[in-house]
Amino acid sequence: MEENLNGTAKHYTGRIPLEGLPNTRDLGGIRTMEGKQIVPARLIRSGALYEATPADIARLTGECRLGTVVDFRTSVERSQKPDPEIDGVINIFNPILNEETVGITFEDEEEGKPKQDAIIGMLEHASSLGGNPELYVDKLYENLVMDEHAAAYYSRFFDILLEADDRAVLWHCTAGKDRVGVGTALLLSALSVDRDTIIRDFIRTNDYVMDNAVKTADMVREKTKDVRLAECVKVLLTVSEDYIRHAFSAMETACGSVEAYLNERIGINERKQAELKRKFLIS
Repeated sequence: MEENLNGTAKHYTGRIPLEGLPNTRDLGGIRTMEGKQIVPARLIRSGALYEATPADIARLTGECRLGTVVDFRTSVERSQKPDPEIDGVINIFNPILNEETVGITFEDEEEGKPKQDAIIGMLEHASSLGGNPELYVDKLYENLVMDEHAAAYYSRFFDILLEADDRAVLWHCTAGKDRVGVGTALLLSALSVDRDTIIRDFIRTNDYVMDNAVKTADMVREKTKDVRLAECVKVLLTVSEDYIRHAFSAMETACGSVEAYLNERIGINERKQAELKRKFLIS
């Protein structure tokens, strides 16, 4: 933990140690290909904030100077586990995908109400994949970069970043791995961070979600005696380098390059890219 640029607050480079949020990370310190680095305590990626403790909120608003939260989840996910209301912090609903595209909503098909046990929903969804969760994940990542709805809301995310004040912006989905992973990859690309660094940041998520994934998979194996189903659940709860590479490949196939994709599909032209760099990079 170090003092930030104005000497009045603290920041972390990498994971922010919080009691209830295992996958909350400051992108500060990541270097770009132009020799600059991301300003600390300005860009924070995270999983859902529902489990945040009072101490976590105090740290985020105090040491990290949180000013804006961008919620990438669907309305169903948001209603099931709402973000805490935080005084002085703007919370923006920015659903990257709809319920049908996400596929895992844990809703009761007959009643249209959320299930009480999310694990039941996970089991039902995993069972429907026929032992091939990678097919679902490939389709999900393709949708994250090619779906018009997703592109529109990722574009809005960039506008939110540009419009935010000088406090930190935190964006999150449920686990902070898929929608947040792609959104972060797009942002780092726009800031001219190299591909290998982006991929390392993406797969680093496993360092913080793997324990829960293994615990959940073990629970499924114990309850169902189905090893393949348990492994399927584990895949759905973690990330692989292949996922983000698949997303990059889809962008390049559609537009020729990631830079062209950002310009054509997300609206990041030279002016906006320059503004992002002026706002979030230092020498």
